[in-house]
Amino acid sequence: MSQSFKPWPSCVWGDDDLNPLDLQDQDLNDIAAVLKALAKGTYPRLDALPTALNVYNCNRKLGDENKDLPWAFFHPITVIPPAKPGTSDSLPTYPVIQLDVNILEDLNKRWQPIRYGKENDSNNSSQLSDAVSGPLGRFRFLCFIHKHRIDRKNNPQKGVHTISIWDREWDELTWHDTYHVDREARRKDIKQFWKHTWSSGFFNGTYSQEEFMGRIRYRTVYHICEHIEDTLRGAVPPRHTIYAVMSVALFHMNNARDPQVSIVPDRLELFGGQYKGLLPRFFAHTLWLCLDAQPQWNRGRQVLFVKQFRIVERLRWMRLRAREYLELYQRDSDHRDGVDSEDEVGRKWMYDVLNM
Repeated sequence: MSQSFKPWPSCVWGDDDLNPLDLQDQDLNDIAAVLKALAKGTYPRLDALPTALNVYNCNRKLGDENKDLPWAFFHPITVIPPAKPGTSDSLPTYPVIQLDVNILEDLNKRWQPIRYGKENDSNNSSQLSDAVSGPLGRFRFLCFIHKHRIDRKNNPQKGVHTISIWDREWDELTWHDTYHVDREARRKDIKQFWKHTWSSGFFNGTYSQEEFMGRIRYRTVYHICEHIEDTLRGAVPPRHTIYAVMSVALFHMNNARDPQVSIVPDRLELFGGQYKGLLPRFFAHTLWLCLDAQPQWNRGRQVLFVKQFRIVERLRWMRLRAREYLELYQRDSDHRDGVDSEDEVGRKWMYDVLNM
């Protein structure tokens, strides 16, 4: 991620929604790599994925009442080594967790619990307002996508992906593992990883190691992958879990005002991200945002950029569901810009370019 890009809905100047996001060339290249993979049904480049997911914070198309949705920050993906017994000298080398300075500043601000807003007791609401003063934190979730190695017989793929999400609403870390093979081994690995991360200073000074480790929840009640294998009589590629991890992340971001958002439904459309509110919305929103961020591009330059994301024929669900969101953004843009002539088509040309 470039130094100039801020991991939250940051406009060029002021708070006006009409100001474009300040995306640098590397940010744009990363987002394009992820969108291209989704359009072709391939796996996104892992180092580019956190940038694209951070940009999704800027989703302001969910309705006026949701403009103040809490945000999520995605750390660069970590490779988790297998845990080893023995002394600290024999431990594997773990990746270092370094948070952006803006994230650290936000973590030092007060967090106003969402669950209190669900209550109807006006006295409690009044007391909360009196108790909370000063700037409030905007980030609810700190998200850490992990890659684990797996040796599964007769399968050349070696990568399984999981995700840990720190939720400030409950001061808890939930680890989601959607793959059913070797879960116990990955649980040991992730436990050792977070134990080491605490020791390296990630949460040092806030919680003792015992307190922090007691705040980790291991969510593994995902059975869809196993059901798919029973139906197909074959193994689901471990690498496919990157779509499930993206779905868990997007589910959290879309439902950031739900106090119990960590309970992700164990359904097929979430495992693969096909539900229209997941990968199709992510695809449509980030693509639209990239064009908004480049107002200097002429129509020809926009077409060349969009053409690389032409959706393949076999991803009919992506074409249909992503178009619904593009049409939503189109109507919103026409209304905002005062377009009322049939000759003014805005970005309707995108549908043909994207094979919609």
